Amino acid sequence: MLGEHWVGWLGAVAVACGIGFAASVASAQSASAAPSGSSDAGSSHSGTATSSRAANGVVARRAPTARATQSGAKRLEAPQRPAGVARAARLQVQPKAEAAASPARYPLRNLIVTFKNTQLALPLQMVFFVKQVAGNATFTQNSVYDLHNVDQYDWNKLTGISFTFWHPDDNAIMIAWRYNVDNQMFEIGPYYNMDFARIMPTDDEIISVPVGEKFTFNADYQGITLQYGDTVVYKPIPEGLHPNHLSAFRINSWFGGTSRAPRTISYYMQLKPWWKTL
Repeated sequence: MLGEHWVGWLGAVAVACGIGFAASVASAQSASAAPSGSSDAGSSHSGTATSSRAANGVVARRAPTARATQSGAKRLEAPQRPAGVARAARLQVQPKAEAAASPARYPLRNLIVTFKNTQLALPLQMVFFVKQVAGNATFTQNSVYDLHNVDQYDWNKLTGISFTFWHPDDNAIMIAWRYNVDNQMFEIGPYYNMDFARIMPTDDEIISVPVGEKFTFNADYQGITLQYGDTVVYKPIPEGLHPNHLSAFRINSWFGGTSRAPRTISYYMQLKPWWKTL
């Protein structure tokens, strides 16, 4: 009887252990299946996001078009670059990024300043015997001004080439600019002086540039080219203006027009090294 008792007890223990082991194995299998299911769901979501980015990144490109103005200038619309989601993301963080990169983006050596109640900008940029003036410029909030009269429409001179030292406004090739108080944009355009006559930019030759945006320029004995983004304006040198290399010099930046600077005005301009323009 004692032996049968021990056999029965051992059998009960074996059955209990078997049930516990089976339960633990089932639990482990269930746990290992959960990450697999989560990963599949994540992969499906990632695939949807990728498809969305691909769809947004496709942007139609326009072929370049040109319009000829009465003055012979051409306004070109270059092909647009894809905007995409990445561009939108950059725009959202632009203020912080711009603040962090400000010293590098606007080197002090490129700063041009016109003090209040003056017209001549500093530092001086005059170089003789030049055949070209090229570079880029950026207007900032410190470039904004309001004259509160019709002189607001006068053109300031960014840079350029003159061929008459004693009368810089006689025969000259210049990049002109002004601030539009209505749309709060800067306007740039090709500007010529010939025999003391002013050949100002026409409406089709004016490019609007927002605050903080860079534009490029090139002035030589053939004409003036301005570009901001996808917009390019080219205006050939007018017939009757005859460049003279022996008397040519790069002009200094000048405010006006007839009015003086109503406040201290500054902007940034990077010029092509003078020894490469001779």
